Amino acid sequence: MSRVPALIVMHADLAEALLRAAATLYGPVEGVEVMSNQGLSRAQLEAEIASRVAGWNGGGLVLTDLWGGSCHTCGASAARGREVIVISGLNLPILLDYLHNRDTSDSTELAERLLRKGQDSIRLQRAPS
Repeated sequence: MSRVPALIVMHADLAEALLRAAATLYGPVEGVEVMSNQGLSRAQLEAEIASRVAGWNGGGLVLTDLWGGSCHTCGASAARGREVIVISGLNLPILLDYLHNRDTSDSTELAERLLRKGQDSIRLQRAPS
């Protein structure tokens, strides 16, 4: 099975910061692209995402920060007609799970796994009474 490629698209410098944080826990990270929407119009952002995923054969993941934001909507538009899945709400547990499992699953299986990981990673802990 081949590695599932990923492109992280987020607001400001969040994608780079999240990847740096993952590297402190995972080790050196290769093969993950990051980009910001900063300074790009919607058309430019969509074109840039489409350009970066154009060479993906067999699918891949566009990981974004916010459902319905420009990174998500432009990612979804750029993914149309391709075997690309957009996952919004990326956090550190999801990114680490992606890194650990990107060589063992196809993009659809991995996307489903990451969805569950994201849901499971949000917890509520209250102070004891």
